[in-house]
Order: sequence, then C-alpha cells, then structure tokens
Amino acid sequence: MSYRELRNFCEQMRALGYHRIISMENFRRPNFELVADILYWLVLKYQPDADISDNIDEERHRVEFIKQITTLFVSKARLKINAKRLYMADVYAVQEIFKISTYLYKAQISQPAEEDEVHEFSLPSKLCNIKSHKVLAQEITDLATRLYDQLGKEDEVRVAREKALQFLQNVSRGGDSQSEQSQIKMCIEQILKQQDSNIQDMSKYVSGLESDQKQIDEKIKRKAKELEQAEKRLKGMTSVKPVYQEEYDIQEYELDKLYQIYMEKYRNLVYLDNVLDAQNKQAEIELKKWNQFIQGHQCGGCTIFHTDEDGELDEDGKVDDLDDLSGGEDEEEEDEQDVIENLDDDGEDEDF
Repeated sequence: MSYRELRNFCEQMRALGYHRIISMENFRRPNFELVADILYWLVLKYQPDADISDNIDEERHRVEFIKQITTLFVSKARLKINAKRLYMADVYAVQEIFKISTYLYKAQISQPAEEDEVHEFSLPSKLCNIKSHKVLAQEITDLATRLYDQLGKEDEVRVAREKALQFLQNVSRGGDSQSEQSQIKMCIEQILKQQDSNIQDMSKYVSGLESDQKQIDEKIKRKAKELEQAEKRLKGMTSVKPVYQEEYDIQEYELDKLYQIYMEKYRNLVYLDNVLDAQNKQAEIELKKWNQFIQGHQCGGCTIFHTDEDGELDEDGKVDDLDDLSGGEDEEEEDEQDVIENLDDDGEDEDF
C-alpha cells in the first residue's frame, strides 16, 4: 500500500468522525486491536443494530469476529473483502478497510436527492406474477435488440434526417419558394402514382379471386351431380336380386346339412376311438396281471392246475384263458364295426 493511500485513509476516518487519532506509523507492525476497533466502529456506523461481538481475547474469537465483519459487508454492501488480509492487521489490512471507509465516505458527502426523485422499491413477498415478469423481461430484451439495430443504422439515417430537417427549415422560413413547392408536388405525385399501382394490383387480385370462385362453384356442382348419380346406381344395385341368388341359397342350405352330418360322424368316430383305446388298455392290464400270476406260481418244471367252474382241475387253463381273451377282443371289434355301418346307413338316409 502506498503512502498516499494511507494518508487518504487517515483523512477519511477523520472525516467520518472516528474518535481516535490514526497515524501512518500505527500500521508498520501488526496491530489487531486497532484494526478490530476500526472495523467495529465502521460496522456500527453502517448498521447500528448489527449483532457482532467485540470479544477478541482468544484466537477463535478473533477469527469469528473477522468472519462476521466480512459477511456483513459482502452481503449488505456488496464489497469484496479479503478476510486473510484483515486478520494480518498490517498495511495489507488497511487496503481492505480503505474499501469500507471509501464506501461510507462517498455516502456521507453525496447530496440527498429531492423528494420527487425518490422512488420506493418494494419486492413483493409472494411472487405470484412470475409469468408476467417473464413476458416483460422478454419484451425489454426485444426492444433492446431493436434499439441496437436501429443505432447501427444511424450513419445511414443521419444524412436523410439532416436533409429532411433542412427542408423543413426552408419551408418554415419561406413557404413561397419554388424549389420547396416543386419538391412537395413531386413527392405528392409519386405517392399518387404508387397508390394507383397498388389499386390496380388489388383489382387484379380481386378479379383472380372471382374467377377462382367461379371455377370452384362449377366443380362443386359437377361433383354434386356425380354424387346423385352414384347414389341412384347404389339404390338400383341393392334393389335388384341377382340371378344366382336362389341357387346360392339352396347350396348354402345343403352345405349346412352336410356339415352337421360330418360333425356328428366325426364326434362318433372320436368317441369310438376313445372306447377302443380304453378297451385295449384294459386288455393289456389284464394280460400283464395274468403273466405276473403265472410267473409267481411257476416253480422249477412243475405244472400249474386250474379249477373249472365245476371245481375240476384243468392243465390247459392258461391256453383256454388266452383264447377267451382273444375271442372277447374279436367280438368287441365286430360290435364296433356294426355300429359304424349303422351310422353310415343313417347318414346316407338323411342325405336322401
């Protein structure tokens, strides 16, 4: 920090009304008590109701004191203050204190504004009109871009504006001059010609629209006639019965009957297949039981005797029982064939 800045700082503190005399020699060496006293006095001058402790006996108290000071001025006054330099309490600390003193000194020497120029600003507690604020911000940016573009064209517009001002001055000074009157007449004639051309273009456009309207009306009438003819043709087709309709109905009726007969035969066939499968399974089960019975009663080369219905023993009981089983199966197959033939005869009779 230079000698001039130290001197300005001392003068500002004196102007602000600091109660102690500050010399430039006080900051040659670190002097935390003086720095803390100056900061505390500046805080009270800036915000008298500030709740900041002036206890600096211990290190943690000094650190807390510096944090409170910097937080206050950064949040309220928007001043960038280096807390490390303030804690050093030397010449570098004076640079940070000088920012605060300059801020308060400028506020003290500035002239108060008049009552008409004072505008109160109050932020609403509830931001209920965020959408309107966004629209307003968008309008402001659009107007700013337009203004920037117009200012970019200022060099081109300046010449025309000066000519117009000169012309108006000449007209206001001497309205009977021939040059100004001829120029006004020329401008009026140009405007009338432009209006005549616009009227001609508009009339051509209107005539074209009328011709297009006529063409569209003709198309609508033609399509309406085609629609009426198509509706009449549809009614005629629905009322007329085709030649092959009767034959088609007969064939459909016969096909329905044949389908019913087919379904009955198919159901019967499926039922008989299931019955046959059940009988075959039953025969296999009985054959397995018989084989197990024979194997259980065989011992060496001895013969097994069976009793007849009269209670007599029969050596050929095994063969007779097998013949009976095979004979039973043949009879069941014959019965099934008879049932199928009877169903076929019934189906043929129904067809006829």
